[in-house]
Amino acid sequence: MEATHATSALGHLRVLDLSESIAGQYCARMLADFGAEVMLIEPPGGSAIRRMGPFRASGESHLFLHLNLGKQNAMIDHTTPDGWARLLAMAKDADAIIVPAGVDRDALAKANPQAVICLCSDFGVDGPRAHWRGGEMIHQALSGVMYKNGHADREPLYGCGHRASYAAGVAAYTSILAAIFARARIGRGQQVSIDTCETASAMTYAVPTQYNYNGTIDRRSTLTKLPSAVVKCRDAWLTVFIYAYRWRDTWNALGMPGMADDPRFTSLEDRMARWDEVAAILAAAVADKAADDVVNAMQAVGAIASKAATPAQVAASSHLAARGYWQNVTGANGVRRILGPPFRMSATPWQVRGEAPPLSDASKDGER
Repeated sequence: MEATHATSALGHLRVLDLSESIAGQYCARMLADFGAEVMLIEPPGGSAIRRMGPFRASGESHLFLHLNLGKQNAMIDHTTPDGWARLLAMAKDADAIIVPAGVDRDALAKANPQAVICLCSDFGVDGPRAHWRGGEMIHQALSGVMYKNGHADREPLYGCGHRASYAAGVAAYTSILAAIFARARIGRGQQVSIDTCETASAMTYAVPTQYNYNGTIDRRSTLTKLPSAVVKCRDAWLTVFIYAYRWRDTWNALGMPGMADDPRFTSLEDRMARWDEVAAILAAAVADKAADDVVNAMQAVGAIASKAATPAQVAASSHLAARGYWQNVTGANGVRRILGPPFRMSATPWQVRGEAPPLSDASKDGER
């Protein structure tokens, strides 16, 4: 369904997306999702994201398609005098311009003082790491996120996926909307900047705050520190967390009421001291059961349990289907299933606005 100005939250906004990062393009994608007119400015040869996998059988980047739904595009080499002049002309009509490091933000702001200029970069433009090249693993490592992943007696682990990049994209989206909201009061746009590694540091479970407060360093979690376990059911892995006040309910739900009064596990302290035994009993209790049956029984009594779903199981989720989460978009290669909205609005909802633009469309002159 095509969004209209009347039914979209951001249909009054025009955005230029010069970013060559997941963070920047995801930010612009969210703006487009809620109605903004977004023009992706691609360099000659196309955005670097087009060359990032995984790839479809047709050769298109899944990542590029995901990040650029609902956008238009134009190919402009803004490093040349002619390209820069064209970009400045387009900037005069923009409400927001998302740029990578190295673009003259002051010149853009001068061309359009009302525009919000958002820098999305790895390490900002100042500080000793400003010249570094980042990457998801680098961001997770330097921010402290990796330190909290993995077993306490093993090396830190990289958390799969582009966590820091998507978090930075959400931060950029929020900062642009905040600056546009402020524009009505201060009478002009402003420059905002998102440092992906800096944003990732805010995702480290308050470990830096703890260290600053009392000088202690929290080690990586293990199953013996929390009343939790990851166990294998007949058809899936299960994560379980047993609050002290749900101890009896949990074992009743599993059909093992006698465990609730086992003298080995009378108090929480006893259980934690022998948690390996508790986890082993729990694993044996669910080994031949269907994960959904165990989850439903435990959720019914207020215990915390969830299936560690595979991608195929997420795609087949009855909960997501019932909420109408999955959507379809039609492009040159047919109909494609896509992820649904990151949040929902009742009066001005998220809407599918079309497939990501093909590279062939980028040869147009960029005029709106």
